[in-house]
Amino acid sequence: MIFNKIKKLWVTDEEQLILETLEGSGLKSMKVLGRGTLTVDPKEVSSTAKFKEYAKQVDKIIDAT
Repeated sequence: MIFNKIKKLWVTDEEQLILETLEGSGLKSMKVLGRGTLTVDPKEVSSTAKFKEYAKQVDKIIDAT
């Protein structure tokens, strides 16, 4: 809890939004490598419901062209 309060003092609103989005993603394979590099397992990402929904939307767009 105290870390979250301190963190809010040192990050911008935009950075806070990014951090909250990353924390809420539910991805377990995320790793920070160096400064500003974030990696994630593509298999984990492609198995999420959100990714599958986006893939369906892309298929519809491609089929429409």
